[in-house]
Amino acid sequence: MNPTLYDVLGVSRDASPEEIRKAWRDAADRFEPGSGGSTRQFRLFNEAAEVLLDPERRRAYDQGLGEPEVEDETPAAAVVPGPPMPGTSRAATPEPARSGTPEPAAPAEAPPSAGREKAGVGRTLPTWAPAVLGALTALAVGVAVFATLQAQRASDYREALDRAPAAAEGAAAAVLSYSHKSLEADRDTAARYLTDRYRSEYVDTFDKLVSENATKTEATVEAEVLASSAMLGGGDRDPDRVPVLLFVNQTTTSAADAQPSRALNRVRLDMRRVDGTWLVDDITSY
Repeated sequence: MNPTLYDVLGVSRDASPEEIRKAWRDAADRFEPGSGGSTRQFRLFNEAAEVLLDPERRRAYDQGLGEPEVEDETPAAAVVPGPPMPGTSRAATPEPARSGTPEPAAPAEAPPSAGREKAGVGRTLPTWAPAVLGALTALAVGVAVFATLQAQRASDYREALDRAPAAAEGAAAAVLSYSHKSLEADRDTAARYLTDRYRSEYVDTFDKLVSENATKTEATVEAEVLASSAMLGGGDRDPDRVPVLLFVNQTTTSAADAQPSRALNRVRLDMRRVDGTWLVDDITSY
């Protein structure tokens, strides 16, 4: 039997969203990037969590696994014979024929409008019918438009999950690298990858902390992205906002150390699409 997405994350079929989210985070914490196989495994964790944390996609996936259907155990209603007519028993015998010649039954008179109704004459729609039909038509159109918009939004979100990580990798290499010989140029280069909101915060931090320390130690930092993956953005599934988790090697060379030092960092970049371009809106180090 092939493993299911539940097996990938190590949770049961009836696991709650909180349990699934915790299992996904634990799997990401155990991940050690650096090879193609581990990168594929990391992405598999994210794909499993993305499906199982989406109620509609999880329902469809469970149906594909052959989720047992609950049988309707409501007993069929018993047919109870009605009470006998007064003066008779349940096994009543037929009434004997009456003597004499029976009188012919009088023909039933057809209602005056029967002929006209059969020919389609005299039928009129109620005065409220056009309004109701108009409202139903407008509702149907509105539902169709809403479904179309939702489908388009879902398509845009899937595209965003593909494009945001690549943009984050390019931004991380610039934002997390600098040299004491070209601090201002490196800062300005990194700023081009940032949103207007986050740019001022980054520049302020760079000037106060990074520049001062790099100048004193004559430090040069080179960032290398080892792996990246889009993280789940929550229930909103905003196609213009995607958080990306990256594993980055930062190699630092400075006058204080005889040998370069290397540190493996896990960094989250909150990517935001602005006028068609993915920019960094926040950075969080783990």
